Amino acid sequence: MADRRRSGDAPGKNGVRNMRRWDTEIPVLRREHPDLQILSCHDEYLLHTMFDVDGLLVGYGGLAPEPLLELIAAGKARDYPAARAVHDRLLPVTKAVYHRGSHMEGTVALKLGLKARGILEHAGVRSPLIDLSPEAEEEIVQALKSAELV
Repeated sequence: MADRRRSGDAPGKNGVRNMRRWDTEIPVLRREHPDLQILSCHDEYLLHTMFDVDGLLVGYGGLAPEPLLELIAAGKARDYPAARAVHDRLLPVTKAVYHRGSHMEGTVALKLGLKARGILEHAGVRSPLIDLSPEAEEEIVQALKSAELV
């Protein structure tokens, strides 16, 4: 594994959801392993992590790939205003999908978003997941509309 990391073949995924650790560890990883590809899986903290990564490994990618590609490009270009504009456009979606009571609710919310975009035919869930309320589904749809994704 170590040899693959040095050669740049195996990316490193960071999803600690602790920005103090991110800000401390990522510079060390970059310095010690300059060929290591670093991927963020911080769906709800994309703006903060965008300037340090080579790409994303996020559930958000299935829901909103178009703006995420813009966000990656802005991060690589070190264009904070452009990245912030994408972040702000997606913020209602981020809140509706990821700022929920639990990670499990976020999974259901993501499925509802995929349904609203026409990617899934239905958003049925199995135990231990439980359906979200019709109000939550409407919140997700409205957020996607505000982001011009539906």
